[in-house]
Amino acid sequence: MVTADSPPQPRRRSRSLVLWLPAVGAVWLLAAGLHLFGLRIANLWLLGTLVHLAGWLAAITVTALAVLLTWRAGGPRRAALVLVPGVLAPAVIVAVDWTSLYVHHFYRLHRADFAAAAALDDKITARYDDRYGQLLPDDLQHLSAGGRAVRLDTGADAGPTAPFLPVRIGSPDGASGYAHLTGAAIGTTFDCFAAPCRVRWSLGDGWYWLDGPG
Repeated sequence: MVTADSPPQPRRRSRSLVLWLPAVGAVWLLAAGLHLFGLRIANLWLLGTLVHLAGWLAAITVTALAVLLTWRAGGPRRAALVLVPGVLAPAVIVAVDWTSLYVHHFYRLHRADFAAAAALDDKITARYDDRYGQLLPDDLQHLSAGGRAVRLDTGADAGPTAPFLPVRIGSPDGASGYAHLTGAAIGTTFDCFAAPCRVRWSLGDGWYWLDGPG
């Protein structure tokens, strides 16, 4: 017979861990995913910020609830097994350069599509000061925000103009994205939608990542 003073039963302890460890892992994976795709989410502007905050709030709330209920069911040692990933996960999320991870992985994943976009060099005629640009072919629209491209004014050092595929468009000005340049040096600054952007990484095949204000 189980009384009110009986210690927590092993089955209840095990069930608590089985339920809450995956839940804590899932919410922090969601938070990490929001950071990984942060460049795209940033195009939602204020809504994008709210989405990030909601992801973190959900992860913190689920972690706190999991620790509390696991403590009640199995004591502090069991609760610690839930707390540790709940503490390590946000530390890792903050430490990782998600922009670099996304930019390089996306380029490698779609390298053939970027090559096709580079071949459209002379067909991209919208100027760099036109933030709406022109639509890319249907099969290439996933490369940029809104599926559009413009010609970036690169200055004398890197050629007169170059195709620019904005991934994040700032509000009211600025942009970050992929540009197909000729011999651009890391750190070179250009004009991206009325705000400065700089070459941050060379990705290969003449493609560079230009980082600008959000």
